[in-house]
Amino acid sequence: MPELDIGSVIKKETMHQAAYKQLKHAILSGKLTPDHFYTETDFAHVLNISRTPVREAVKDLIHDNLLLSVPRKGLKVREFTESEVEQIFLVRKAIESQVIGQLLKTVTEERISFLENLVEDQKRAIETDDRIAFIRLDQKFHHQMIRFVHYELIEELIIKLHNLTRLIGHQAIKKQGRREEVIREHQEILESLKRGDSDQAKQAMVTHLENTQQSYRMVKTKSDDRRDSK
Repeated sequence: MPELDIGSVIKKETMHQAAYKQLKHAILSGKLTPDHFYTETDFAHVLNISRTPVREAVKDLIHDNLLLSVPRKGLKVREFTESEVEQIFLVRKAIESQVIGQLLKTVTEERISFLENLVEDQKRAIETDDRIAFIRLDQKFHHQMIRFVHYELIEELIIKLHNLTRLIGHQAIKKQGRREEVIREHQEILESLKRGDSDQAKQAMVTHLENTQQSYRMVKTKSDDRRDSK
């Protein structure tokens, strides 16, 4: 067979894609905060690339509702209105309380063990103060329950909220002791599943989400107060 030179089917990541991934990670990990305004030049300098791929990445992040462009001020990480936060948690409470009720019909020791391992991983993330890993594991805990009951359409809906809830989560765990509270709340959910107590499991999930919402509000209020005092 003659040697062929047809190139690789695997395309290398473009500068635009690389810039998008790095900026998105910086936003979702809390390295870029809503307290500051940024420019495309700032991003290009930090990433050590030209402004053209950064400009395209910024457009994508604005489309993803992760960045806002404020005239004559620059770019900033998106913040949520009280109404938006209320809507996000209203959807999550309605969906996830029903999911956990459905999960009880097919729950197994293996599935419980899988979720328990995620909680143990979250504990280790607290020990190493890895907030990024903690939030990633938190989302995996919630998403895995949906996967267990094979609610594909609902999973797609929740994934669409993924970026927004991740931003909220990073803010919520800034509350002193919130990460430890999350561990206890996840454990309460699992204990209810083990007992086969549908009503308690649903209530534990709703309480967990309400506490996260309240923690976010507390952190945001303090942040707004500090900003107003400057």
